[in-house]
Amino acid sequence: MTHSITKAMVLAAGLGTRLRPLTYKIPKPLLPLDSKKLIDYPLFYLAKNGVEEVMINLHHMGEMISEYVGDGSRYNLEITYSFEPEILGTGGGIKNVEGFFKGEPFVCLNSDSLLNASLDALINRHFETDASATMAVKKLGLNDPYEGVGVEKGFVKNIGGGGEYFYTGLQIIGADLLKILPPAGAASCLIKDGYQKLLAGGKRVAAFVYDGYFNDLGTPDRYERAKKDIAGRVYRPVIS
Repeated sequence: MTHSITKAMVLAAGLGTRLRPLTYKIPKPLLPLDSKKLIDYPLFYLAKNGVEEVMINLHHMGEMISEYVGDGSRYNLEITYSFEPEILGTGGGIKNVEGFFKGEPFVCLNSDSLLNASLDALINRHFETDASATMAVKKLGLNDPYEGVGVEKGFVKNIGGGGEYFYTGLQIIGADLLKILPPAGAASCLIKDGYQKLLAGGKRVAAFVYDGYFNDLGTPDRYERAKKDIAGRVYRPVIS
């Protein structure tokens, strides 16, 4: 059976500190990449995979991002914004717009990551496992600077503390994860205050193993590598 999800959230409120001085005058999601801006890539990706409505949270130079992205019509999306006067973190930003999703599972990803995972396969895995949430994870490489995620029999058993995989930021979030986060308006971390508490409470988080291209553009070196990978067609984005 094929399942669908039509709503998503793109996290775009970060300060981009590791990319300074590039992000002193330009928010990270608006950094140029090929003929586009960085935020174009996740938005086109979502639109091409059946998503119709997207919530974007904003903080650092957020008005510049909303002015560029607009109402979403160029992506064939309907876009809504959540402005955070004080940054709420990954958990707080999501909890703050809980009502937008009306208790239904939704796709969530970062505005600064490049990947091309099959969203259909991720969504189907989420529904078929009846999990509280589903994480797209990738095998840790030798020099990858990420926390390990432990996976056992297709489900996440731990985040941090060792593991063969890392979390890509692409995920399906269900109502159980939203409920466990601190109240709306409070700053929180999606991993520490959400996923880890969810797992400790015995809830299931499905793992979706992704083996394709991934770059989180977290440093100047990774940003430069993304430029080369697109130019050399190492990464072939879903872009229009």
